[in-house]
Amino acid sequence: MKLINLKTSLKALKTFNDELRHADCFKEKNFTSGLIAFRPTKKSDPRQINHDDQDVICHIVKGTGRLRIRGKRTALRPGMICHIPKGTPHDFAAGKKGELVLFYVLVTTV
Repeated sequence: MKLINLKTSLKALKTFNDELRHADCFKEKNFTSGLIAFRPTKKSDPRQINHDDQDVICHIVKGTGRLRIRGKRTALRPGMICHIPKGTPHDFAAGKKGELVLFYVLVTTV
């Protein structure tokens, strides 16, 4: 069994780039999980990520923002959980007033 303290883990997020901070939480054979924080940006980045063999499950922990899939934007707020099937291009962005923090799980599917 493994446990993480959310408050401590959020303080330990490592900067990935100007927009992202990240920390791994759990890694096993068929899944990996972590925390990711998106900072507000002035420009919208049109690039999307696509996991060909992994479903994505995200729990919005803190902040507000949006999820974009196939041109449709969905507003996100704490407490929401989303499932993104494998092969679905998507991206997240923080709202204007602060970071959007997600706990995510990538599940390898066959």
